[in-house]
Amino acid sequence: MEKNQDNHIILLRINQYWESLGVHTSQLERDQMYKGNPNWLDIRLEWMEKYMLENLKNQDDMGFWCFMLINPQTPQNYKDKLYSYEDLGFVKIIETNGDPNNRKHEDDLVLNTYKSVKTNNSNEILCSRLDTDDMVGPYWNIAVKSSSKNNKRISLETVLLYNFLNEEKRIIKYSKGSFVTTNSTLDNFENPRSFAHGQSNAVSIDTEYPLVCMGIHDNNIMNQHWWPAGRPYPLEEEIFNQMFKIRK
Repeated sequence: MEKNQDNHIILLRINQYWESLGVHTSQLERDQMYKGNPNWLDIRLEWMEKYMLENLKNQDDMGFWCFMLINPQTPQNYKDKLYSYEDLGFVKIIETNGDPNNRKHEDDLVLNTYKSVKTNNSNEILCSRLDTDDMVGPYWNIAVKSSSKNNKRISLETVLLYNFLNEEKRIIKYSKGSFVTTNSTLDNFENPRSFAHGQSNAVSIDTEYPLVCMGIHDNNIMNQHWWPAGRPYPLEEEIFNQMFKIRK
């Protein structure tokens, strides 16, 4: 596989809202997302710009696409802001709530968008799931492409946990974590968001140091559950900033 081949898609969930599930534990009521100053989405977008987007802009291999999945009912001022990220050149906005009862609709949107922008001739498609409070190191895209060879699903086992509030760090080895990538084809696409955390049955990839990082904070109940399982992992600020590019 060519180093810079752009057949790797990131599905980055921004503010999807699942009507069919009611109020899921991982989301607020839709109107609650936009209350307060700053509101929930303001905070998440600030984190995304400081961490995730800065990480993606500094990949050693820029052969990828980031598809941001947004709620079609997002207020227009936020839609305008989200669509402005497309100016980065590797971002495309997809308006879909990813209803678990209608996965095919989202899959079709993802594939059609990818086919409209891809520059490669391969039928193979790699697809990773990330969220706005995640981070990836500069070598992440290269590692995902290399590890996905001959594997239908991989999961990066070595995960850094970073507390956004006090900057404390821990590390965890989790073979069924959320940093999953699928390797499928255009005519038989597998969306890594089609199965739950811990149910990927992926090949676990144990790296020498963490290539991925999960943000721990006060408005993500699920991520907080990971914190007690991690062990302290002190890193000097300079080393941390080499591992994960941060916008100052």
